[in-house]
Amino acid sequence: FNPEKHVAKRIPPVGPPPQLNLLEYGEPVDLLKDGLDGWVLKEPGRKSCWVFHDGVLENTGTGANLLSKRRDFMDFKIVYDVRADKDCNSGVFLRGIYELQVSDSFGKPVDSHNMGALYGRIAPSVAAEKPAGEWQHVEAILCDRHITVTLNDVRIIDNRPIDGMTGSGITGNEFVPGPIFLQGDHKGGAYRNMILHPIRGKQ
Repeated sequence: FNPEKHVAKRIPPVGPPPQLNLLEYGEPVDLLKDGLDGWVLKEPGRKSCWVFHDGVLENTGTGANLLSKRRDFMDFKIVYDVRADKDCNSGVFLRGIYELQVSDSFGKPVDSHNMGALYGRIAPSVAAEKPAGEWQHVEAILCDRHITVTLNDVRIIDNRPIDGMTGSGITGNEFVPGPIFLQGDHKGGAYRNMILHPIRGKQ
């Protein structure tokens, strides 16, 4: 071990929240435009239970996770419709490291493991999920290590600082671009109308 070659660096503190009304967005990216051709298996060789039909990407069992082929996403707004069937447990990882929970949590007390939560870190401020089997609409803004989540037209996380990555992320570095990562190693989850809007700057 050579201490001169192994220097630990402290992660800089999270700065002030971004002014969301000043964000400027670039050309939108339709993540489902090419169906499964726009994605790769996170674990090559593992059985995939993902199917794509009529604009819907669905995980039909327990198998491989998916990564978007594009891995150059940094700060952005992402919108999508999601269906959490009974006992569903899945997630959408922003930049591959921050998991927005997808869960059949209708009727349960608010918790950081419920639908729309930043898994294990930030609980929704209010329960806004629908019953299992219904399509739900999510809008999330990731900017300057802050997260804003709107579920079914209700803002449930309001420009909160992110205190580190969630579990199962693809890297330990919070400061590099990454893909969208869809969890497929648990149960269920279906997605449609998944559009990502890169943040290109501030007014």
